[in-house]
Amino acid sequence: MDSAGGNGNGLAWFANPDAPITDETQYQYFSQQQIAGMNAAEIKAAIAGAKASAEAAPLLNYLYWVLTLHLASA
Repeated sequence: MDSAGGNGNGLAWFANPDAPITDETQYQYFSQQQIAGMNAAEIKAAIAGAKASAEAAPLLNYLYWVLTLHLASA
């Protein structure tokens, strides 16, 4: 488990509903959208705007998971 309560990588990523990552603004934004209706450019921009740091890793894992699922649904 990472510091924000996420587990796994890629398609194996998951988190409990009460994990700290659920308080992140980007998590709250993307978690309210249907996967097929998301904008890939918007997800990529969120990834591109993050720092490549240990602190950002949990959110980046989540965003990568969302992007992978969105692209698979297209």
